[in-house]
Amino acid sequence: MRIGINARALTKPNPAGVSRYTRKLIAALAEKEGSDTEFVLFGVNSVPDKLDAHDNVTSAGVPAPAHSGPRAHLWEQVVLPRKLGRADVDVFHTPAGQPPVLARIPLVTTIHDISPVVHPEWFSRSYAALYRVLTPLAVRVSDRIITVSRFARDEIIDRYPQAAGKTVAVHNGLTPPPEDVPIEDALPVEGIQPSEYILSVGSMNPRKNLRRLVDAYGRYRKRVADPASLTLVGPTKRVFADAAFEPGEGVQTLGFVSDEELGWLYRNAATFAFPSLYEGFGLPILEAMSAGAPVVTSDRGAMAEVAGDAACLVDPTDIDSIAEGLERTLSNTTYRDRLVQRGRERAKMFTWDRTARQTAAVYKSAAREVKR
Repeated sequence: MRIGINARALTKPNPAGVSRYTRKLIAALAEKEGSDTEFVLFGVNSVPDKLDAHDNVTSAGVPAPAHSGPRAHLWEQVVLPRKLGRADVDVFHTPAGQPPVLARIPLVTTIHDISPVVHPEWFSRSYAALYRVLTPLAVRVSDRIITVSRFARDEIIDRYPQAAGKTVAVHNGLTPPPEDVPIEDALPVEGIQPSEYILSVGSMNPRKNLRRLVDAYGRYRKRVADPASLTLVGPTKRVFADAAFEPGEGVQTLGFVSDEELGWLYRNAATFAFPSLYEGFGLPILEAMSAGAPVVTSDRGAMAEVAGDAACLVDPTDIDSIAEGLERTLSNTTYRDRLVQRGRERAKMFTWDRTARQTAAVYKSAAREVKR
């Protein structure tokens, strides 16, 4: 088989989220499927670094003019369908972005979640309006839809009944954070000491619930004699509405950090807090677990699905519930040790090998569809 993949997300300067998903998935597929399957990348000039080690990963030589935004969407709908018509691929997968509507081959699309549709208030008006148009179109033209949790699958089908029968939940795999490096090489800012801080990772997006986390931290801080600090990691993005807020005493924000710095932060955190209101998956939960950090996360949606019984589950809309979760995880040694042990075991269940195997099965299913 020849599988075409929209790889434009790989050109983003600070890869995160869907960019990492795309890269890790391609690498795992190339390793799993071997020489019988060729993966042809569209949207890049050449095969990106490290992926070029796989002989069955090639570039179509059809670069996208931008990694995101209007120009990228225009390329997907105008240029890409023409190029695909000459590329002789059996299936085309869009792991991030929108499928090429006019393409005449079986289409597989990963829809990570539909948050701009169900919660437009968390995004800029223009971004939410765009996805209210693009998402139902992607659902309609895709022969198969991959999403990353049962929660996301059920929400897609509930909002778009035509997705039933062609939407499959395939959990993300986990790449553990980099192993420890010397503190002087990895310490993001002065003043952070191992085991003395609560870590939270995510964009300054209203759905990440950082306002309540900060308020809950303030309540926790008043209850204990020697409180841990709170460290927030993640970039601010313009697509998010009203993301700015005052951190408060004991809180520091680091912005974007390198993989090595993030690995150090995970491995040396006293606890990891992720009381998000909504996620398609919630990969930071597993990253923290694999690094040995006890996790406090939300008791609903994809967060509870991913965490299972290996995290302290709290009501993300209740500030006291979050504060109590922080205090219990930080002060109860027996409970903390149990979470660490369960978390490490839980994280081992989510492998890219499994993700690749299930994704390849979706490709084969789509290829059996009658070509348009």
